[in-house]
Amino acid sequence: MNHEALGTSPPAAVSVLFNMIKDEPCVLMIKRAETLRHHSGQWAFPGGMIEESDDSAMHAALRETNEELGIESSDIDIWCQMPPIDTSTGFEVWPYAGRVTDGIELTLAEAEVTEIVNVPVRIFVDEMYRRSITVVRSEGTRRLTGYAYEDRIIWGASATIISNTIDIVMNAS
Repeated sequence: MNHEALGTSPPAAVSVLFNMIKDEPCVLMIKRAETLRHHSGQWAFPGGMIEESDDSAMHAALRETNEELGIESSDIDIWCQMPPIDTSTGFEVWPYAGRVTDGIELTLAEAEVTEIVNVPVRIFVDEMYRRSITVVRSEGTRRLTGYAYEDRIIWGASATIISNTIDIVMNAS
């Protein structure tokens, strides 16, 4: 489907996967390869474009997670679909929150993923890790919220998705 010709945002789906590392709840994140066309070098969630062969957006998120990290869908327990977000690069992203089996071995698709990190959930809850980021582009300057974890900055769509996810989880408890 040619979304540009239709004037619609191309749909994508991601997996926001929680796990436990040393008794601490964490979120699995990937660093996208520098060679990728969109969001290269950024911290993100496993996922990608929804293809016509996908049965659903959730199927796309699980397929892409398997392609990028080697995680079988049987090792993921999807809890819910989160509200979609629109990215500054023109994608409509459908996040799916769930839990991945603890201690599972990951196999990186090196053409797409250069690093994996399990970010403690406290990073996204504690104001001490929140940052204000200024993005300068040809269409203007924008201020975004980001999160600092060790030597990494999580910002943009990933920061919005995790913020929305944490808000929903915190309000549900």
